[in-house]
Amino acid sequence: MKTKKTKPIVIYDTTNHTEQYDQARDSLFDSCAYDFDWVTADDVPEKMIYEEISFMQDIDYQYFSDKLNELFKDGYCIITGTCGRWNGKVQGGKFLTCIDDFRQFVSHLDKIKIVDENGHLIITGYHHDGCDRYELKKLTRKGYEYADNNYFAHSRKLHENIMKCNLFSKLPRLTNL
Repeated sequence: MKTKKTKPIVIYDTTNHTEQYDQARDSLFDSCAYDFDWVTADDVPEKMIYEEISFMQDIDYQYFSDKLNELFKDGYCIITGTCGRWNGKVQGGKFLTCIDDFRQFVSHLDKIKIVDENGHLIITGYHHDGCDRYELKKLTRKGYEYADNNYFAHSRKLHENIMKCNLFSKLPRLTNL
């Protein structure tokens, strides 16, 4: 059975500054124009706009953190993908047991975008050497046993086998939790 393709849901994003700036400005204007005697959205002070962007990002990140913590309650996850480096893209991956493992894995990223694409959790990030793109999945009981039997090896073949097989991993579907 084919799943219906839906529009990707942006869960957290620090990459799209222009769109966020416009949204924050318009939101502030709509809710506060009367209180501050603003005539147009251009009258909203820049400092307030940046504070609103920060506030919106904090809320989005808290939502993401809560959902990821729910996912880790049942066990392990795996994250795999590519890391852009000065000498080209490099594949990599890691088994994750908690949100701190996730934070450590993406800590080198200056900007990050987390999107749910039909249940697939896609993480795209940017840093001084380039662009990273990862996917995170939840290990099933059989996936955990398979990884454990292979000593949770840092092996591309092990990671690929788990990511490609729905007996070993499943989509996190964070927006459906």
